[in-house]
Amino acid sequence: MDRNRSSFLLAAVMATGIVAGSANAATVFDTGAPDGGWLGYYGYDVFVGQSVAVAFTVGQSYSLDRIGLWMMSNNFDSAGATYTLSIRTDANGGATHPGSTILESWNMATGAVGWNPVLDTAESVVHPILTAGQTYWIVCESTEQWSDPVWVVANVANPVLAGNIDWASGPDWQTGYQYGVPGTVVEGTAIPGVGTLGLAGLAGIAAARRRR
Repeated sequence: MDRNRSSFLLAAVMATGIVAGSANAATVFDTGAPDGGWLGYYGYDVFVGQSVAVAFTVGQSYSLDRIGLWMMSNNFDSAGATYTLSIRTDANGGATHPGSTILESWNMATGAVGWNPVLDTAESVVHPILTAGQTYWIVCESTEQWSDPVWVVANVANPVLAGNIDWASGPDWQTGYQYGVPGTVVEGTAIPGVGTLGLAGLAGIAAARRRR
């Protein structure tokens, strides 16, 4: 086999490894769906007076695929209460509160009419890399005044880092670990390590040599 063909084979094998990895979309973070309970569904009003956020820390690196928010609305006549969704890095590089660095954002509208939760989904276009060990924040903001969206509380088994800004009190995030957290799903594609790609490439070369 000539050198050009061998190099092409190695590149193709490694590319195949990447493509195979991208097909394995995984759940990166999931608070669970809201169940309502005897109190019925309830959540955080997202409106001109309050912004809301929830955090997650990734155990391995992912390319972001999509974010889903369990939302309902204080508009009982029609869907379409508007809000802005963004994913951000942590302000201090740990697990504190949302920072100003926005990895991607979406202009959203609730699919829900009234207090019947719907999972609104935002598909990633940028596909930012979520780096292993880092904390990220999903932030929800709105300029709605009365018929505003409501980020529905999920049924979580363990406390989750979340928080809000009450703009009447000031521009600072109030965050902490709590059970009553906004219902959120984050999905991504795991990024294979260099070792994985290297092994895939070596396996391809070995197979090619056996066929010569």
